[in-house]
Amino acid sequence: MRTLADLFAGKNNNLTFIRLVAALAVIYGHTSAIVAGAPSDWVAVTTGYAFFGGVAVDLFFLISGFLVTASILNSGVKSYVISRVLRIFPALWVNLILVTFVLGSIVTTLSVSDYLTNGEVWSYFKNLAFAYQGAFFLPGVFTQNHNHAVNGSLWSVVIEVWLYVVVLFFYLFGLMRNRAVFNTLFFVLIVVIWNNQGSLPPAFGSTMLHVCLLFYIGSFLYINRDSVPVSPYFLLIALFLAGITLGTEKFVYGYILLLVTFFCSVSFLKQFAWMDKWGDYSYGVYLYGWPAQQLTAWAFPQFSGIQNCLVASTIALTCGIASWHLVEKRAMRLKKVFIKKPTTSAINSGLNNQGALI
Repeated sequence: MRTLADLFAGKNNNLTFIRLVAALAVIYGHTSAIVAGAPSDWVAVTTGYAFFGGVAVDLFFLISGFLVTASILNSGVKSYVISRVLRIFPALWVNLILVTFVLGSIVTTLSVSDYLTNGEVWSYFKNLAFAYQGAFFLPGVFTQNHNHAVNGSLWSVVIEVWLYVVVLFFYLFGLMRNRAVFNTLFFVLIVVIWNNQGSLPPAFGSTMLHVCLLFYIGSFLYINRDSVPVSPYFLLIALFLAGITLGTEKFVYGYILLLVTFFCSVSFLKQFAWMDKWGDYSYGVYLYGWPAQQLTAWAFPQFSGIQNCLVASTIALTCGIASWHLVEKRAMRLKKVFIKKPTTSAINSGLNNQGALI
């Protein structure tokens, strides 16, 4: 039986396609939160636990944990840090400049001068630009809309960056370079923290713990990749287990198992590997998806949820394509300035332009 290591041997895979679909799914999943009266998506209605956009974000964190762990173990600290910075921050900064200062100045109910001199505007920009903490609201921006958040998706980028830092410390302290040590730590954290969430500080909410768990499951899968068997039958079994636990408190386990087996079974096939030639637009789509929906709701408040979703998806995809070609791809080329020659292991691992959540 093939293992995850066998499937991950080459760089051709479906990850670019999966992440783009997931980014668009986040837009669809957020429709009911942004458009008043829009019904919940079919995943939320069916499961009563997760919504479509939430499933997409969970998948992002799972993929990210896998690829980021591969990145640091194959490339080392210097390459890892430079790659993470260049992959996340340039596109994020451009997005924040456009949304905070350009879009914000256009749609705010304040005068432009009052808006640009407002301390809340600069705090919003600073906190998100350095991934210091999440921020959602700008003065007078989208206050006419059903939901006032400027970009409700950026909370996950902040958590993602902090998880990169934790991975770096795990590596530096040798916790990721020894499989037995990492596996022991992984299972202890699950038993002690996941099953005792009530003892944690309020800052560690259930959503944060959930996505962190999926991120480190991704790390666990990479570190144990040569011992993880992959078969489409496992996906069917996971689907069955999720089905029989649906509507019970055990569904969370069935859901996570289904998500993990889907990732293992589908991600490293090659049906959509040709999309790598176009570029990875998923991060840009994710960054611009929520603002595109809010802008659409602001300009066309009469639109239904489906209309809003379609228009916003078109805007976000256009912005994602532009972000990739004008910002992200060029930023990642700067890696050559800091690292003259990539290691053989990094090339063989198939991480050329992958290794980030979004």
